[in-house]
Amino acid sequence: MPKAPAFVPKPAIEKLGLAIRKDIRDKYESEKDELEAAIGKLLGVSFHVEINANEVLAYNPENSNSSVGAMLKRYVEGFISALKWYLDKFGDEGKVHFNDAVTKSELTVNVNELGDKGDTISADVKDGVFRILFHQDKLGYNQNNLNEFLLKAIESVPRAGFSIVAKTSIEEHFKSEIDEVQAEIGEILAMRDVVLDPNFEENYAALSVKPDQKWHVNFGLVTLAYFKNGLKSQLINQKFKGDDMLQEGLAELLSSKTFKVRVVKTTKTTIETVLENGVVYFQVSLTKWRARYLVRLIYLPL
Repeated sequence: MPKAPAFVPKPAIEKLGLAIRKDIRDKYESEKDELEAAIGKLLGVSFHVEINANEVLAYNPENSNSSVGAMLKRYVEGFISALKWYLDKFGDEGKVHFNDAVTKSELTVNVNELGDKGDTISADVKDGVFRILFHQDKLGYNQNNLNEFLLKAIESVPRAGFSIVAKTSIEEHFKSEIDEVQAEIGEILAMRDVVLDPNFEENYAALSVKPDQKWHVNFGLVTLAYFKNGLKSQLINQKFKGDDMLQEGLAELLSSKTFKVRVVKTTKTTIETVLENGVVYFQVSLTKWRARYLVRLIYLPL
């Protein structure tokens, strides 16, 4: 099958008609300062909107009677709506991630270079500028459907540490419950100082090679499940609580008092329980990471 030709952007319109220029002035440029101020207030920085109308309107259908100025304004309003959603979801951490990614504090609108393969609307960050991308045949469509595209654009910018989605999952799903789970397991084992090590940094690095990055959303929740739904459930099922011999036997093996989750490339079983240097590792492969219903297969090396 022959390869599809590469997308070639249309040339910018050399000079827009007087009526169009007036419409842009009255419906968009007259409110641009207010729109920029609203974005700047949300992000805590001076922010600019730079849309090249001559380039964008090269894709406006000739028979369109819609206000082009209002259309340009709606792109910016759609961005503001998506930004509010993003900041409501991720707070100050999200603001830091956004500003670190969009280093030029600038918004623009461009045709999607993917051509026919592009979405109706999407977004990316290029050279520090946040770009709203429209399909070549769908200028002005779906302008309020930018939420997930904004998040994906910010997350796609390389940075040290956890993604904002993974970090939020750790805070909301793991840290909110782990102290209670640790106390319950400590009571069951008569080992008040038992350590439940999520091994977040190493596991995050290991999982990052997966093509499907959906694991970020439940990173904290799945990690918690290995301790809460896996370890704790097994200890209860095996009747450790109040059984001095079982508790003593495990304590002899678990000299570090530590249970740790570890992601590896492959495992012989769905989840492996491995004892190394006084640490019990719950090992799971890359392909089985999200199988939370399987955490009950954890067994203890007694």
